[in-house]
Amino acid sequence: MGAITFSKNPEESWVVAGWAFRQILDDIVRQYPADSEMAIEFEEAKAISGLIVYKLKPDTAAKITTALREVATGILSGMIRSGIVNQTYGDERTVQEYRKGLQQLLEVIPSTGPR
Repeated sequence: MGAITFSKNPEESWVVAGWAFRQILDDIVRQYPADSEMAIEFEEAKAISGLIVYKLKPDTAAKITTALREVATGILSGMIRSGIVNQTYGDERTVQEYRKGLQQLLEVIPSTGPR
């Protein structure tokens, strides 16, 4: 399992299979290859299977929240190609599960940013 939480409110948390958690972080790094700060945060998050956005510095939290929203939206719209298709487990069923998870992620991202 992996989790991204935007506040202490449980409704603002995304809890999914570990592969889906790691995949969104990898997809973001692929979209922002020059952002070493995000890459470092994501490597640390993968090591503990969690990203506590509201505990990050406010500017970092805002940047990561925006990236999560933009990349999830881009993958769902077809504007961004997820790296999941290159995974050995990236069959059609898994891709559909990932897309469903991304829709759920978009539902829990607070519109006002992390709190």
